[in-house]
Amino acid sequence: MKSLFEIYGWPLTTLFSACVALWLTVLIVAPQFFMAELSLRFEDRGDRLTKIVNDLDVLYREKGTKEFDLANGPACNTMGMVNPVMTNESSCTPFGEEDRLRVEQQVHEIEDRIQSLLVEEQNLKEIKAQQFPYSIRNYTAMTGLHAWTLTKTVAFSLIVTLIALAACYPVAYAVALRSGPVKTGILFTALFIPYAVNELMRIYAWLTVFDLHGLLNTLLAIIGMASFASDELIVWYRFPGTVLVVLVYTYILFMVFPIYNTMATLDPNQVEAARDLGAKTWRIHWRIIIPHTKPGIAVGCIMTFMLAAGSFSVPHIITRGLQPKWFTQLIYDKFFESSNWNLGSAYSFTLLLICILFIFAVMASFGVKLRQLAR
Repeated sequence: MKSLFEIYGWPLTTLFSACVALWLTVLIVAPQFFMAELSLRFEDRGDRLTKIVNDLDVLYREKGTKEFDLANGPACNTMGMVNPVMTNESSCTPFGEEDRLRVEQQVHEIEDRIQSLLVEEQNLKEIKAQQFPYSIRNYTAMTGLHAWTLTKTVAFSLIVTLIALAACYPVAYAVALRSGPVKTGILFTALFIPYAVNELMRIYAWLTVFDLHGLLNTLLAIIGMASFASDELIVWYRFPGTVLVVLVYTYILFMVFPIYNTMATLDPNQVEAARDLGAKTWRIHWRIIIPHTKPGIAVGCIMTFMLAAGSFSVPHIITRGLQPKWFTQLIYDKFFESSNWNLGSAYSFTLLLICILFIFAVMASFGVKLRQLAR
């Protein structure tokens, strides 16, 4: 902080610090705190209080209908306009005095039921307010199919990370240590061009490959392994491998650039010295290049895993509902389909906790510290 004051002066440093603090508070700390608090509040949608709320909604609507009938007369049946057998005269009978008294009695009965339910609701709310509001029931509810979905998502994310690492390490090595300036520029351009396109457009582009009448089935039909005439086609959307391929393609740059950045700092003379001493290629990589590149590999693995585990658009678009849902899709359903923010927050924090554990596991495995990752 002292160096910042010396370089930028106290007005700019204070402004920068305030903006960073505001950004951290508004966009990170406050939302996470709100979701953490929600995840510890269990919303029992089958308890008596929930049933009372639903019953009150029904009674209020029923009361409104009865009061409308009293004020305007009974609603006319308009089926006679469509069905010539039915007459409009028989479908719209005006209220008699007995009918009016009967409806008024029904309104009074509904009001009495509403009043009794309101009293019961207030009592239950007071009892609930005296109870300890927090529990881990939202987290323990993650069993059965949802637990299996979480396990599958984490396993697939690990597979995506390993595939991306296996594909990116040779590319980073070729660019950093085996290519001249011209080849390096060409390789970087080839990597960057596809990623200049919006991510969603790139994902939808893969649909033209895996679609039932897409590029892949067309190639198979050309070589006689599929037929459009007899509908003997492969439904690629049913295979989990399609999601893995698109995930690797979507997030591969987040693996290759950290590895390249650290590999580019390696002194080529070390590699040449090892080669002059008779070291084989695999040993040079194992003893010199990989140890030097550990921070970049760790950063690439962390970023690729977290992006794959948190991906929603890829499995949602590519599977077309023909494969079991990913955990991110379950979180979406909890928030926006069933409007259960409490359970959705718990599911989100569970995935976040797994990602944090993965970060520490990678740091321990590669023997790198947080300061090295930040570089």
